[in-house]
Amino acid sequence: MEMTSLVMEGLAKFAADKEAKATVAKPAEAAPAKSSTGLKSELYFMLMNDHLAAGNGADIIKKVGATFAFEITPKKGAKPTAVFDIDLKTMPGHVVVGKPKKADATFTMTDNDLEALCTGKLNG
Repeated sequence: MEMTSLVMEGLAKFAADKEAKATVAKPAEAAPAKSSTGLKSELYFMLMNDHLAAGNGADIIKKVGATFAFEITPKKGAKPTAVFDIDLKTMPGHVVVGKPKKADATFTMTDNDLEALCTGKLNG
């Protein structure tokens, strides 16, 4: 399955789960959860982590075998607001906020560009 399709499926499931919880939650609990980083892209990193935590990362970990740091900036040229550690080397893998001890590659992107990349809207 194409990565964009996986992301879109994950977003749809996340939205449906959130809506289902809101209908059974007390009014005070129905308020949207705040991002710990304040970034829109944090949702995509959370979805990646959920996918790995569910035990679905074996194939990609075999293929990739690397760790990555994603430095997310609010705008081009700005300092990173957050760094995400993506471990696709060690089972079961993870995605957490924080700089990895040793990344095999580091990517610096704006929050908007990461969102566009994950939704298939980024024009290269």
